[in-house]
Amino acid sequence: MTAPHPDPRIYWRCSPGRRLPAHARPLADARARDLVPAGRQVAVYLDRWPVAPATALGPAICCPPDMHPCRLDWRYLAALSVLVVTEPTPAKDRLRHLLAELVAVQPKRLILLQPGGTPAAVFIVSAARGLEVQP
Repeated sequence: MTAPHPDPRIYWRCSPGRRLPAHARPLADARARDLVPAGRQVAVYLDRWPVAPATALGPAICCPPDMHPCRLDWRYLAALSVLVVTEPTPAKDRLRHLLAELVAVQPKRLILLQPGGTPAAVFIVSAARGLEVQP
């Protein structure tokens, strides 16, 4: 992240009825201060916990198994590259809801990564062409 905002009291306010995903508070608060991750990239783990809040993919947040993706606030991911990391065979309905929520916040890129899956990576939104696959 770049230099902190001079007023540390500025923090992220969720949309009514929504809350932040696990590990998202530092990133959301930074975005409220107009800061972005150094690599402008964030990893979103579906139904599994990231190894750490910061990974080789950038800051990592989690949509936990007990929370529906539509109940979470994703707006702070706008204009960032978002990598969704899942198990090789995720619950299709949950994945579809998560991808639809993320497409709605207009990320710069949205890439689905399924380690061990076929294909291993799918561009949902690309910087050059916009929406490539409808979730």
